[in-house]
Amino acid sequence: MKGDDVSVKRASTEVESDASVSKKPKIEDEDDTSMEEESDSDNEGLWSVDAEDDGDVVRSPTINYSNMQDPEPEWDKDSYDGYELKFDPDGREGFSSDKAYQEFREYKTKAFENRGFLEDPFRSIYPIRDLDDLWTTTTKRQYLTDIASLCVKKLNEEKGMSVEVVSIVRGNLKPGGGWKLYITFMAREYPDGPLLEYQAKAVDYAGHKIPPFPILCRPASSVS
Repeated sequence: MKGDDVSVKRASTEVESDASVSKKPKIEDEDDTSMEEESDSDNEGLWSVDAEDDGDVVRSPTINYSNMQDPEPEWDKDSYDGYELKFDPDGREGFSSDKAYQEFREYKTKAFENRGFLEDPFRSIYPIRDLDDLWTTTTKRQYLTDIASLCVKKLNEEKGMSVEVVSIVRGNLKPGGGWKLYITFMAREYPDGPLLEYQAKAVDYAGHKIPPFPILCRPASSVS
């Protein structure tokens, strides 16, 4: 996270329950549960809260994965579609200053609008760092390239395109029974074409007993 985001992340430790994701039509969220169920404040069963106070700081709730659902993922279905972010009118009360609260709101809004492709600690989505380090038997960069290529292959088959992965920009991961991968990469849509930023999302599983499943692949510019 960049320097100007660090203070936002610190502010998030003061309180995390000032906003919730509300649904428009009901859409099942393949990211472990429905968005409504995964709201920051409305479902106590999904969160374990550390009630210990440290001055003005209240520690954030943390995901309790043992209580979370894990529906089957579906191709070309973005779990963020049909939902909007709403903030609690009384959310300011947990922050030590207006500035800290405003930074919290701005970062949380930005993270939600980026749909998992920006670090989002409020939904337990974290960056994969040091891409040239080993993942298991290969580097993290190569692993993300392989997963992005799987998503690109599915996109090409479904839409008759010829997109190819050129390089990895970054990757995020959401842990769970099957971990979700949010990959930003540079691609070409045809040989010698211009470089375009693309996004791929997939779910992978420990032990490789279940093959990774591509969820979506799209130009980053298509996300409004």
